[in-house]
Amino acid sequence: MYTQLRGPERFFRFGQWAIALLFAFFLIKVGASLIADLPLLSKSPTPEDFVDHAANQKIELLIAPQRKQILAFENQQRLLSNQLNTSRENYAKDKQSFDNWRAARNSTEQSDQNPEVVAKARKLDVQLQMQQQLEDKIKQIDQQKLVIEENIRPQQQQLADLEVIANRAYETALYKDSLKAFGIRLLFVAPLLAIAIWLFRQHRKSQQWPFVWGYIVFALFAFFFELVPYLPSFGGYIRYGVGAALTFIGGKALIKSLQNYLEKKSLEQAAPQEERKHEIRYEKALESMARGQCPGCDRAIPAIEGVQVNFCMHCGLTTYTKCHACGLRHNAFYPYCPTCGVPANDHKNKKTS
Repeated sequence: MYTQLRGPERFFRFGQWAIALLFAFFLIKVGASLIADLPLLSKSPTPEDFVDHAANQKIELLIAPQRKQILAFENQQRLLSNQLNTSRENYAKDKQSFDNWRAARNSTEQSDQNPEVVAKARKLDVQLQMQQQLEDKIKQIDQQKLVIEENIRPQQQQLADLEVIANRAYETALYKDSLKAFGIRLLFVAPLLAIAIWLFRQHRKSQQWPFVWGYIVFALFAFFFELVPYLPSFGGYIRYGVGAALTFIGGKALIKSLQNYLEKKSLEQAAPQEERKHEIRYEKALESMARGQCPGCDRAIPAIEGVQVNFCMHCGLTTYTKCHACGLRHNAFYPYCPTCGVPANDHKNKKTS
């Protein structure tokens, strides 16, 4: 944008933008610190704040003995289950050993009548009986636990109902707290946006423009990052509605800007040549000409083979002229001839090649 400015001007212009961004950065940091401290004005609700501790404690005391009994049954079941697993492992080992022992004996021997065989078989039967007894005890404890659990089920349902009531109250309070936090943020951000809009309309082209644009960047950051994410949801209607409204406003502004631009160009093309050239900024003229565009209507000026194009074929603006002193054809916006240095004199330089 500033390629045609003088070296120092280019340096200072970029320096001004650096000042604007640096100013915005520090304002954002200060604003973020202030907003981060806003929730400290009030304590955020927690689920514990809405629990009916008295009712909960009363029910807990009522069913505490049954819960202790259930816990004792579970511990007893755990011990019996360990014993049952150990018994099954021992039985499996003894059974395997017994089968191997029988297979190794003489096939002609009447092993079924052997006292040693009978003793080993009885030992295995005893282990099976122990396993059955352990399983019966575990089932009996399950039945006892089931009876106790059925007895305390109404009280457990009351505890669950109290928890549901507490959660609903907590969600309501949390929603109200979020609205309050959003309201506080809105009170903080809305004046920033109002000031930013006023600065943009009144002072964006003033000598203090780096600070103006730095503040505008800060206000936009505060709006999009410190306010919009905290919009209350209402099922998404508010956020989507705000998005639609911002899109509509931005679209209307874009359409209006385009219409204003077209009207401005139409009025410029109707003005006399000298007035049009006077209204075109020097740097813009050089940039447009370097890109092969007309600095007046911003349309492309195509090169025509064998023809020196001195006028815009779209709006008629003079783009190239001849020096009245040396006859060199040069950019019509040069204030001096690049060959002889004679100042441009439009009223003597009307005739072009």
